[in-house]
Amino acid sequence: MSRFTLSVLAIATCLATSAVYAVPPPSGAVPPPSRALPPPSSALPPPSVIPPTAPPVADPAAPSIAEGKVQRLLMNPYGEVDGLRLADGTLVQFPPHLSESLVAAIKPGDTVRIIGRGPAPRGVRADAIVNTSNGQTLYDQPPVPGAGRPLPPHLRAQALHPQQVEGQVDAVLTGPRGETNGVILADGSIVRFPPDSLRLPVQPGAPFAAEGLGTRNALGTSLEAVSLGTSLSSLQPLYDRAR
Repeated sequence: MSRFTLSVLAIATCLATSAVYAVPPPSGAVPPPSRALPPPSSALPPPSVIPPTAPPVADPAAPSIAEGKVQRLLMNPYGEVDGLRLADGTLVQFPPHLSESLVAAIKPGDTVRIIGRGPAPRGVRADAIVNTSNGQTLYDQPPVPGAGRPLPPHLRAQALHPQQVEGQVDAVLTGPRGETNGVILADGSIVRFPPDSLRLPVQPGAPFAAEGLGTRNALGTSLEAVSLGTSLSSLQPLYDRAR
C-alpha cells in the first residue's frame, strides 16, 4: 500500500471519527452539566512575552575538524548539493536545503575549513564551512520560516528520471552508525541505496553498476538505486516490483 493511499485512509479515519462525535444525543437523554465559561479576555492577565531565541551558530574561530581543497560538490538524487569531497578523500555533509547557498559560496578548487562533528574517519558533519580563499563562511541554519512546505516524497519523486551508471567504486558512503548506504564511482557518479539491500561486497576499486531514479546535470549523476550489480548486464532488482 502506497504512502498516498495510507494518507487518504488516515484522513478518512479522522473525518469518520469527527462524524461520530458530531452525532446529537438521543431524545430524552440527560444533557451533560454545563461548564463555567472563562472570564472575558479583558479580565485575564496578559501573557508573558518571550522573545524568540536565535539558533546557535558555529564560531568561525572554533578549531576545525577538516581542512583542504574541494575536489567536487556532492549532490543527492534530487539534484540538491548536500556535501563536499575534499582532495584527501574527506566527505563533508551539509543540509540539502542550503544547496543554493553552498553552490554559490564554494567551488571545486577552493580551500575550505570545516567546523563540525566527525562521526567517521573519512566523513564529517559540518556546522560551518569557511572558504579560506575569501573568508566567506556558510553556516548550518534551519529553513527560513514561511519559505513554504516541501513536497512529500511521493510527489518529489515525480521529478526524477531513469539513470544508469557503471564503473569502479572510488569511495564508500556510510550512515550515522557506519552502515554502507551508497558509493561514489570513479567518474563522480553517486549511488544511494538502503543499507540492508546490499548483496555484493563494496570496496574501493570494485566494479559496480546501478540503475534507478535520479538527476543528471552539470555536477554529475546521482540516483537512488532500484537495481545493483557488478555490471549493467548483471543487475539484480532490490525490490519486488523494480522491473
